[in-house]
Order: sequence, then structure tokens, then C-alpha cells
Amino acid sequence: MKTILLFLSLAIILPLSALATCATTDTPTNQVWLGVLDTNGKPLNASNRYWIRPAYTTMDIGGVRLANLDDQQQTTTCPTSVVLSNLPKDDGIAVYFTPKNPNKYQLILASSPLNIHFYFDYPLCSNFAVWKVDNLVSKWPPILHTISTGAKLGNPNDFSSWFQIKPLGRNYKLVFCLESTTYCRDIGFVRQNGYRRLVLSEKPMPFVFKLDDRIGMASCYA
Repeated sequence: MKTILLFLSLAIILPLSALATCATTDTPTNQVWLGVLDTNGKPLNASNRYWIRPAYTTMDIGGVRLANLDDQQQTTTCPTSVVLSNLPKDDGIAVYFTPKNPNKYQLILASSPLNIHFYFDYPLCSNFAVWKVDNLVSKWPPILHTISTGAKLGNPNDFSSWFQIKPLGRNYKLVFCLESTTYCRDIGFVRQNGYRRLVLSEKPMPFVFKLDDRIGMASCYA
């Protein structure tokens, strides 16, 4: 009788302990990587969209958006140059962060590769939403590695379109790292044609991410 009771006890306890192990090792709190937070202190989620804004309001500039700087590589009338708005109260154009290796919780993790693409709720220029680094293979003469749009979403073979978010003090910086190499550069800006244009730089721009909770509304171009 004792043998039967012992067997029944093990049959009940073992499945419960296995379930507890699965629950504790598969929760976001046990994630090895650091989650990126928005301005409300909540984790960034791949299903949400966010405005990328300068971390300091004293910088007298607004959020990230698009502009036509007359040096576009594509034969299109759509603006493709990624810039900072000249209006401090302008949040810019909201973006989605799409991880290269998504997790089941859709969290955006620091130092992990991701695509950044602008949110448009209309078809015009929708093929020019995904960020990329320009002139990546050009080493001579030295030219700016500017940030523009026109890449394809989720293309693992396009090394120019994968970025990372990394902590910068209490804020964050955007980083471009060339896969399978030690090449990594921060994203800053240069002044160009009346705008502050995003480029690869040795001086990182501090950013924060503000949730865009509107429904069916996309920002206009510059």
C-alpha cells in the first residue's frame, strides 16, 4: 500500500515540478539580454510603433523623420534621407522595430540586430520605409555613411539594414554593426541642406523612444 501511495505522489509531484521549471526558464524576467524601455518605462514591443526623439529637449530639435535632400540614390520622388526634425515639438514619423531573431514575447532587446522602418498607413512611398546605411562598401575616397530608406524588410543578406539599440547612460543610442566583423559605429548627425542628417559617427546621438498609441494615423513628410 505504501508503495502505491509513493508512486501516486511521484506521479503528481514530477509533472508539477517540470511545469514550474519550464515557467521559470521561459519568462521575460529570465531573459539574458537587456530589454529596451520607452519613455513610460515599459519594454519596447515589436507589435507597437514608436517615435525616436532626442533625449534632451534643450537640443532644440524634434524627432526622426524623412526629408528630400536632393542627393537621393533612388530614382523616386519619395523622400529617403533620415533626418531630425527642425521643430522641437514635432515627434517625427513613428517607426517599427523588427528583430532579426524575434522572441515569443516580441520584446526589443538591447544589442540585438533589428530593422527600423517608418510607419505609413497609405501605399505612397511604402517601399521606401526601411532604414539602411549608404555607401557601405565605399572606402576611397572617404565619404559619409548616411542613413536613408529603401531597404527590404527582413532581408538577412542585406547587411546594410540591420541596426542595434544600446544603452547610453539613462538613454539609448542607435548603432550599426557589420555582421561577422568587429566593425561597429554609432549613429550621430551632420548638418546638411538645413537639416541634421543621421550618419555613422564617433559621436553618438542620445535617443529616447516614445510610444505612438494612435490608431490608423501616420505622420506627414517634412
